[in-house]
Amino acid sequence: MQEDILVYWLWLVMVMGFANKQTVPLLRQHPDITELYSLMQQPDCTFLNETQKKRIRQNPLSKAAEILELCRKKEMQVITCQDALYPERLLQIYSPPAVLFCQGKPEVLRNPMPLTVVGTRHPSEYSIRTTKHLCSELAGAGCMLVSGGALGLDSLAHQSALEQQQPTVSVMGCGLDCNYPRGTQPMKEKIKQNGLILSEYFPGIPPYGKNFPVRNRILSGLSRAVLVTEANRGSGCMITANLACEQGKTVFCIPPADIYNKRYSGQAALLRDGAVCVCSAEDVLQYLGGEEPARQKEKISLDVPEIKAEELVKPLPETAASGQDAEADTLSEEENLLLRLLSESEKNTNMLCCLTGFSLEMISMHLFELEEMGWIQSTRRDFYTVTDKYHKLSKT
Repeated sequence: MQEDILVYWLWLVMVMGFANKQTVPLLRQHPDITELYSLMQQPDCTFLNETQKKRIRQNPLSKAAEILELCRKKEMQVITCQDALYPERLLQIYSPPAVLFCQGKPEVLRNPMPLTVVGTRHPSEYSIRTTKHLCSELAGAGCMLVSGGALGLDSLAHQSALEQQQPTVSVMGCGLDCNYPRGTQPMKEKIKQNGLILSEYFPGIPPYGKNFPVRNRILSGLSRAVLVTEANRGSGCMITANLACEQGKTVFCIPPADIYNKRYSGQAALLRDGAVCVCSAEDVLQYLGGEEPARQKEKISLDVPEIKAEELVKPLPETAASGQDAEADTLSEEENLLLRLLSESEKNTNMLCCLTGFSLEMISMHLFELEEMGWIQSTRRDFYTVTDKYHKLSKT
């Protein structure tokens, strides 16, 4: 794609925001990016909320040109969802990224056997040994291993592929030019020689904690299946496993070394709820080669705190649903419901899934957008509450 056209794509992401569920459907309605740009410049544009209109005023096309120039200097390739190299599987997920930033060889995304491997940053000796053995065999058999580039088992998966001289893909939760995680830069350089590093975030975007749950939809979306190597119940690996289930992917799981050890509690839960047990590389290769493993449940259950039944039937307050300012009017019914629940007390994503019946992926996307617009804030790991912006609206 010509660079002068790419400027419009970067501008679109600047206005719509990362991981916005509206962006790709909007592009399907208006596939000509320059025409879409002109349409969005109109004062009476109906599909933009007040936050997005404000971003249009704050972000002229020249800012997008600066980002594109930075990508050129840092040898980052920009792939849009209309490019031939864009992975078809990503277009099937909830809120696919409109733009991907890549370093390396994007053609490896055409590999017919992509497998996402996730695991803890602090693995046991058992998990190190089993993960290295399995990943080496899987990569040697032609699987393209996809992981998150983190220290621990993610890095071990990448290293195993590199030792087999096979391509591997690292999906980052920050800009590609960020030195994160520290100490992994030599591995990244090797990955770029024969594989790919990619991100949906602009260069220079730091590794904010909220980026990683959102990033995980790409981790699972790129592959045909996900292999969990070691995970406790509260780990990000469980988010990736749930997203894989939501996307219709198979979840594989290495059996725990000790079912009573909490460090393996995530694996035990996954296997209990229908994940496919992996005792050899053949267990995965048979599936990737076309043989379907034992059917798993549609969604993997996770423990959530006890919730009173009456909380499920509380009506929305008039102030949150009526939309007394222009920006509140743009909130969806689902987002208003989440705001009402979070205004009562702080809650995590699992509690919200239980209360609303929404999928984990949908909850994650709505929370990201509400936080981006300033309606909610994170109080501690995976817990959210409303901000003063919501309280001020409720008082009006």
